[in-house]
Amino acid sequence: MQMLDRVSLNAIRVFALVAKHGSISLAADEFCVTASAVSHQIKNLETHLGVSLFVRKNNSIRLTDTGLSFLADVSPGLVILNQATEKLFRDSNEVVVRVSVTFAVRWLIPSLERFKQRYPAAKIRLETSGFADVSLDPFSDIAITYRQKGDYQDKEDTLLTDYCCPVLSPDLLAQSGYRQSKDIIHLPALKCTENNWDWGAWCTEVGIDQTTIDFADQFDIDDAALRAAVAGLGMVLSSDFMIKSEVENKTLVKLPGFEAVELGRYCLQEGARKDGMVEKFKNWLFEEMAIVSQC
Repeated sequence: MQMLDRVSLNAIRVFALVAKHGSISLAADEFCVTASAVSHQIKNLETHLGVSLFVRKNNSIRLTDTGLSFLADVSPGLVILNQATEKLFRDSNEVVVRVSVTFAVRWLIPSLERFKQRYPAAKIRLETSGFADVSLDPFSDIAITYRQKGDYQDKEDTLLTDYCCPVLSPDLLAQSGYRQSKDIIHLPALKCTENNWDWGAWCTEVGIDQTTIDFADQFDIDDAALRAAVAGLGMVLSSDFMIKSEVENKTLVKLPGFEAVELGRYCLQEGARKDGMVEKFKNWLFEEMAIVSQC
């Protein structure tokens, strides 16, 4: 028991972070300490426990079988500890939401005023990601993630099914000489997803050979590609609710001759907090998305 009393909780947290990253240097960066300090913590932990947690070879590090077992055992406790600590400092009216940059700037932020009008005391903390596939972390209450069609998960609640079609600037459409659907090959297309999966799925659904599409510029997020489309650089795939203001201002139009097709879903992931303002925000999201789906 005395030996166990000497095991540092911080060393266990360091161990879990090294295991997560598979790297001492990355763990050190996250803790804002030196790599040697992290190595010292790991070595002390192994000494106190009397086991080897990692195999070190050729500047790489990986968990031993014992390390894998230890990680599985301590991880739930670390999550509970992090949540309990966070709860002490959190305002009960605060809701931490993780979401992609595009979803945040194109829909959520412009819509938040309606939630704040209903619940003036609410404090929303947005954490954005350049990736659409967003996930919860121990400190977030809600994550709005994107699932490609065919990758849906039963444990996640669907907020909105994503129906997309090509959109472009009116000037580009007029200048291109586009008259019918087969003329799509004369229009530049913009890429903004990993492996260009959205265009691949869309082409399959509408029966177009993807290799005939003239792909031009590439962007790391949808919002940037949509802004490029407004500037006349090409067409991009989008759902209606993402381009509401551009359609109203007539800076983007749908490409004639094509119907929107289902490419994926926006899904909701819930953290440990499921009451109070978190529950109010979740219910509001479903109400808003129901309205969007009817438009």
